[in-house]
Amino acid sequence: MQIGFHSQTFYLGDWQQAWQARCPSWSLVNAQQVPIQTLEALLIWRPSQWDWRAAKQLKLVIGLGAGIHNLQQDLLLPPGVPLLRLQDAGMARAMCEYVHYGVLHFQRQFDRFARAQQQNRWLTELPYQYSQHTRVGLLGLGHLGTAVAEYLAKQGYQVSGWSRSPRQLAGVHCLHGLEQLEYFLSQQDILVNMLPHTAQTEGLLSRQRLQQLPRGAALISASRGAVLEQQALIGLLDSGQLRGALLDVFTQEPLAEADPLWRHPRVWITPHHSAPTLIEPAIDEILAILPRYLSGTS
Repeated sequence: MQIGFHSQTFYLGDWQQAWQARCPSWSLVNAQQVPIQTLEALLIWRPSQWDWRAAKQLKLVIGLGAGIHNLQQDLLLPPGVPLLRLQDAGMARAMCEYVHYGVLHFQRQFDRFARAQQQNRWLTELPYQYSQHTRVGLLGLGHLGTAVAEYLAKQGYQVSGWSRSPRQLAGVHCLHGLEQLEYFLSQQDILVNMLPHTAQTEGLLSRQRLQQLPRGAALISASRGAVLEQQALIGLLDSGQLRGALLDVFTQEPLAEADPLWRHPRVWITPHHSAPTLIEPAIDEILAILPRYLSGTS
């Protein structure tokens, strides 16, 4: 059986090596180099080809990442073919590490030390900020948001989370619904955006909502750039209402060379690398999914 692979981001050879070690009875092949009619499953991420309607034997498509909003919008598939996303693929651990780094960046005043360095200033008067006195809010409690919230709670932070529907998590103060969003925002020293990009979340972090954060709060954005209104963020950073931002995701990626975020003294940028898909865990998850959809799998 041939499993098709199509991505402009991932190198097929790396995946084939790990795939062969785990599943030598099936072939992982370049989906654009085999007859499309022979494909029964397709692994896809950031594709160059969107129309797969001629794949009449296709029974399943798996997006190789946590967010598949664009795939759902634009991918053309035969009728009835499900599009699934990976739940973890090693991303949860990587995201916990990334967010913890960001929280420490602001908790331990590293942003202020960095600015002092640019001014040749030896800054010694800043007090130590304890984890248990640092309020961190997770905006979005999906699989990754939940993992981060629970991880930070175990590190001793004051953690709260917001979601559209009610949730209960050990050690996390959970709020839900738009009617509780303003209060949730008003209680955070560091806000972590973990919301997916949907019609309901696009632009949700507007100027009005960002202003509901306490003066001097910081933002970590690690889910989807379209959730955040960039110009509103820049204005609030310039005014000092917000202290700083660690940004991993943007509406346009790669970030344009002329974008003012590159040079903003209160912004730290990473290139959508907070929680990369890890090949071996991803393949293990894929191999657990395939038998539910394909005949003759083991």
